[in-house]
Amino acid sequence: MKEKCIRKYSNERSSLIFFAIILCIAKEMTQLGIIIILASGLFFTLSSFFGKLVTTTTDMNSIVTSFFRFFIGAILITIYMKYKGSTFKANKPKPVIIRAVLNAFGIILFTISINYTTITNTNMLNLTYPVFVLILAPFVTGEKIRPSSFVYLVVIMFGVYLVSQPSFDHINTGDLIAFSSAGITGLGTLYLTEARKHDTGDTIILYIMYIGLIINTPLAFKELMNFDNAALPYILASALLGILGQVFLTWGYKYVDSATGSLVSTTRILMAALIGVLFLGEPFTDNIKLGIIIIFGAVAGLSGYFQRLFNRVRSSGIRHWGGE
Repeated sequence: MKEKCIRKYSNERSSLIFFAIILCIAKEMTQLGIIIILASGLFFTLSSFFGKLVTTTTDMNSIVTSFFRFFIGAILITIYMKYKGSTFKANKPKPVIIRAVLNAFGIILFTISINYTTITNTNMLNLTYPVFVLILAPFVTGEKIRPSSFVYLVVIMFGVYLVSQPSFDHINTGDLIAFSSAGITGLGTLYLTEARKHDTGDTIILYIMYIGLIINTPLAFKELMNFDNAALPYILASALLGILGQVFLTWGYKYVDSATGSLVSTTRILMAALIGVLFLGEPFTDNIKLGIIIIFGAVAGLSGYFQRLFNRVRSSGIRHWGGE
């Protein structure tokens, strides 16, 4: 079965064969929440890609992409909830509002950091946020973190480092801002888990979009007053993909705990590597290959893939010996 899958998705290009193997393993990961969060990572990565195009092809600041994400998202979620006849009031407003505020500042800090440091450093530092999730989870959500989660954390962080290969010869303002965004993102992730206990994903996203819009508008005002129409396609693509990423992320946390969800979210660095190799002509180095194997292996472990594989092998062995 797995060999057929690999032949189906691959061709003579070695890089595609490598990713085909990864894709076929992913198809066997049956835990729904992990698959949904993997999809959200792809949307967020593509959103960041188009956001970076805004700053490289025009003189506009990337903060404007955040504004349009919240602005368009607020319109779409309002129409959708009106159509469904859903209530706009949260059952337990406190965690929903805190989640929305932290999400807004996390996105804003991440976006600002891109202007002052490399996209590699920004991604690497932002993806340290599972550290904050694992440390703070017992205090915020009361979750008991499994010891294996800390093992997976160390393994994944090593994989992220190999893929991103950041340069920290001189720590600058952008690096500090990116690391701050990780802390806020980690705390926001915990409040998303808490909010999901009492409210629907629709309500949480509604608050995220409107509160984010209120916070973001003053920061993006200057860019809006000097808007460059050439950036509009990239801005819209970044905004819509960012909205999809937020929807899938919120949906995914219905099925996984905060530790698992945050660790799986680090696969965004793999998505970025894939885009770089396939569409930007970036080299597919041995470090990237090893990093992808390490991160994806850890995610497979989190999903229970290796446990199921072990059980199948053990079951087959028992049947084999029983037959003899």
